[in-house]
Amino acid sequence: MSDRQVMANQANALKSTGPRTVGGKAVSSQNASRHGIFSNSLLLEHEIADDFDNLQLELQRSLHPIGLAELALVERIAINMWRQRRLVAAESATLRLNRSPEKIAQSLSDELGRTYSSNAITEEHLKPYDNDQEKWCRDVIGEIEALDEIVADSIEQHAPLTFAQLKTDAKEDNSDLDSYLDDRDGGLSSYVAALMQWCQTEIEAAERQPKLIELSRQIEARKLVLPQRELDLLARYQTTLDNQLYKSLKALREAQEWRLKTIDIITTQTPPEPANSN
Repeated sequence: MSDRQVMANQANALKSTGPRTVGGKAVSSQNASRHGIFSNSLLLEHEIADDFDNLQLELQRSLHPIGLAELALVERIAINMWRQRRLVAAESATLRLNRSPEKIAQSLSDELGRTYSSNAITEEHLKPYDNDQEKWCRDVIGEIEALDEIVADSIEQHAPLTFAQLKTDAKEDNSDLDSYLDDRDGGLSSYVAALMQWCQTEIEAAERQPKLIELSRQIEARKLVLPQRELDLLARYQTTLDNQLYKSLKALREAQEWRLKTIDIITTQTPPEPANSN
């Protein structure tokens, strides 16, 4: 081949833009991403390979890499953006964990000084109280307080809610009514006193519940912002990712500029004159 032909072939090779059809470009791009230089060990168990391939494909379409070196730089950009997604997911997951009912209840216990006490706040305390239960307790207390004396006949006739609960408790104990009361210290009077005390405790809980729920909402709102230590850690990682992304984009731009300049130099060179056969 003459010198003129060699230089013409080199120029044509540098002008190559790869596959021209949509299908050809898609196949070429998918091959580059699936057989990536850097991404083979990137994905975690729950991450979907097609999602990363699609990200890399979109970057290849927008950044127009040519050649292995430029494809490798685009892959580095894709990896960096993938890690950016992970960072956002990590922040969201941390916020969700910090705002879980268990964490809110624990923080509320800390605020009220109940962390190590038997009446520490639990998740159940943060649920709306059953209005029917509260009403039942108030009705039970009302009918007990209206009794002239605590005897079985009077309770059965004038305190139907109390008597129904007594029968239910005896049945759950697999006892008849008389045996259940005989086995209990203090008999019927003790049972009625205990039931009334339980109802009073439930009413107090019902009255306290709205205040606890309001406090829990305030704590939950406060936990929309990560603690400073975690915030600093995420911020440092974000800065690292931003720097890496900037460097990869800069390197790609420089590689593409170098390629285009090389094409210009080759295509503008004057080929040597053919040797005179005379």
